[in-house]
Amino acid sequence: MINMEEIDPWGNGLVEYANLFREFGMQKISPETAKRLAKSRLFRRGIIFAHRDFDRFIQAHDKGEPVAAMSGIKPSGEFHLGSKMTAEELIFMQKEFGAKVFYAIADLEAYADNGLGLAEGAENAVSNVADMLALGLDTKNAYVWRQSNEKRVMNLAYIFSRRTTLATLQALYGERNMGLYLSVLTQAGDILLPQLKDFEGPKEVVVPVGADQDPHIRFTRDIAQKFNSEYGFVTPCATYHMFFRSLNGETKMSKRDPMNILTLADEGKALKQKLSNTFTGGRATAEEQRKLGGETEKCVIYELMKFHFYENDEDLKKMYEDCRSGKILCGECKKIRIEKITEYLKAHQEKKKKMMEKARKLVDGSGE
Repeated sequence: MINMEEIDPWGNGLVEYANLFREFGMQKISPETAKRLAKSRLFRRGIIFAHRDFDRFIQAHDKGEPVAAMSGIKPSGEFHLGSKMTAEELIFMQKEFGAKVFYAIADLEAYADNGLGLAEGAENAVSNVADMLALGLDTKNAYVWRQSNEKRVMNLAYIFSRRTTLATLQALYGERNMGLYLSVLTQAGDILLPQLKDFEGPKEVVVPVGADQDPHIRFTRDIAQKFNSEYGFVTPCATYHMFFRSLNGETKMSKRDPMNILTLADEGKALKQKLSNTFTGGRATAEEQRKLGGETEKCVIYELMKFHFYENDEDLKKMYEDCRSGKILCGECKKIRIEKITEYLKAHQEKKKKMMEKARKLVDGSGE
């Protein structure tokens, strides 16, 4: 686990969740909220575990006020499962609350962080947006943009820089190149874009993120307060989901480690090999596992099914009980789950193919 003072939005470290409440003031998702939103397995299973002012977002919706959900992606490669989780949260907010989805293609951040050229980022963005559409995004209630093309975002970033000191950025992010500091200001522009007059003005906006992205949320909430008198900004809300571990179980899933991530484009022998090599909670010998059961809490295969591929709780419960009782060994378990995951990804990829043209129009700015 990384030190809490070193939470890194651009790193691979895992975070001790308990400290987030104690040291950074996150709020726990209440049992009442989890029950109300139980249609989402992410809320139902406690995968979305914390928030900042999400209750305000719910209350605004219940009063009939407009609400929005905002997130984005660095177009540095194919959608991995962490990206999928955020996308599903956005789509759930759209369906459950009628929230307009704002989705930023963070091509400038991808250049600052990964050295990815804007042209290559644009091609990746088409694939990423096609994934969003295949997952169920309703483009009639959404706005998708590339940072490099959205002048309003860049104007906001420049305006926000007027009241941001280098000391503030260093305190939040440590010593970074100026490009990453600029990307922080740009991301604040992305998050607050939905509250401009062009989009019906100030409103409650929820930003679903992983816990490691909290520095961006805290920074933007501070910016919203500083510019409230000029723009009427409401401090953005946030929900936080647990990290999904890399396939080797050692770090969070990240595009920086391509052999230990699962993407929505994986298929065939490469997919099977990745899953076959995935870390499990198996005992040293088959005899020991039959006697003591597997250590499910260590198993990334179980995590895959819990976070992503078993919608039905009974299926997940059976997997857990079969493992803990020693009824099933890891080899047999993996075979069953590989078949399920392969089936899911194949169906998703077929949907995605049909969405590519529409995605290209959205990324080019000529679509809905």
